[in-house]
Amino acid sequence: MRWWSGLVLGAALALVPLAGAAQAASEAPGAAPAWDLRAGQALALLDARWWREDLGPEGDWERAGGWQRFVLADVLMAYRARTGDTRWDTRIHAALRNHSRLALNDDALWAVIASVDGWQMERDPALLDYAARTFAELVRSHWDGTCGGGMWWNPRHTYKNAITNELLLTAATRLYRATGQEEYRAWALRTWGWLGASGMIGADGLVNDGLVIDAKTGICRNNGQPRWTYNQGVLLSGLSDLTEMTGAPIYRARAVATARSALATLAHPDGTLREPVPEIGADGLAFKGIFAFHLAYLMDALPEGADKEALREAARRNAEAIWRISSQGEEPIDSDWIGGKGQYGAAAQMSGAAMLLAAGR
Repeated sequence: MRWWSGLVLGAALALVPLAGAAQAASEAPGAAPAWDLRAGQALALLDARWWREDLGPEGDWERAGGWQRFVLADVLMAYRARTGDTRWDTRIHAALRNHSRLALNDDALWAVIASVDGWQMERDPALLDYAARTFAELVRSHWDGTCGGGMWWNPRHTYKNAITNELLLTAATRLYRATGQEEYRAWALRTWGWLGASGMIGADGLVNDGLVIDAKTGICRNNGQPRWTYNQGVLLSGLSDLTEMTGAPIYRARAVATARSALATLAHPDGTLREPVPEIGADGLAFKGIFAFHLAYLMDALPEGADKEALREAARRNAEAIWRISSQGEEPIDSDWIGGKGQYGAAAQMSGAAMLLAAGR
């Protein structure tokens, strides 16, 4: 495993040329900022500071294990697809096959989505097999008629929430696009049909955390919990894919409306994305990165026009803030993109890198 040490050193040394290239490209007369290079610089700093071999048999990102490793892997794959840079292929390979610390149903669905994305990159049938088997077990064991449908968040079946069902939608669309199997298309439509009518989505298109179930009547209603950025983000991929799968533009239009509403509403006065509470825990460090990753996925599917330009402008406004608070990529990215929180880590760094990537769309 000494190969890892060499790769970490190489990633750290790569910071200087990446910084210089990004700066030169951004300073060229009339040139657009080199957002992909900047994202690469942020990811190199992430790798150099937060990869640790001693956290698992195949390594892990410090304080970003469990489900977050699959989000990190997806961002690395997105960067690879944009740039052709393969230096983190071994990291991605290891992360996709490390299924430790997955306790909840949404944890498993993060792994399903990243595994399908990994199959698209590696074409290893074991990844697609894992995704298909896990998806089948989840819907068999954890979707039922409580609240009229939907998947439970936890194996004990005490909470139905938005993120689990958004992930189920996106996992179904990813699997359909990979396999063409009708059952996944049916699950995608069924999941969105339930989620869209669940009461968790407000008139402004934003999604609350989950449902509360009245013990006496069995009636389910919006629990009024915060509207996290990642709740708005995961939906963007699934809805965009539904338009691709069905030819109906209404789904992608709904995704655009949600994205624009989130970027306008869940923001500081300067337009920088924020969470709806003053303090977030370790899980929350990944939330804005998840939004950014799925925002980029949606933007890739959009034609040039007013909607795409509005999303691009918002992404670049956020990316400029990230670049500023990180001292042009030389320092870690704060969890809050206006700075001042001093909350750093692999997931916070990934979040900033994901938005830098989105800005290049």
